[in-house]
Amino acid sequence: MALRLGGERYAAFIRLYLDYKEVVGELLAQKSHPYRYKDDILFVAVDNNSWMQELVLRKQELIARYQAISKIKPKDILFFIRTPKDKS
Repeated sequence: MALRLGGERYAAFIRLYLDYKEVVGELLAQKSHPYRYKDDILFVAVDNNSWMQELVLRKQELIARYQAISKIKPKDILFFIRTPKDKS
């Protein structure tokens, strides 16, 4: 149902968003979230540098997990800091 709400244009992003917690785990899902998906690249917003470093170090593992788990297969993941003040 959630995939239809976003229409065809956003279906891939919604699928990646829904699979994110399973891919990264509970703790990292609390500190980051998918922000955009374009040209087979998933952009992930992260709370701070420490968590971003953890995600960057695990990037290849996360891509492989998406390849195994999700119907959508990102070729790359790019991380960026998005502080709570940016979220308003």
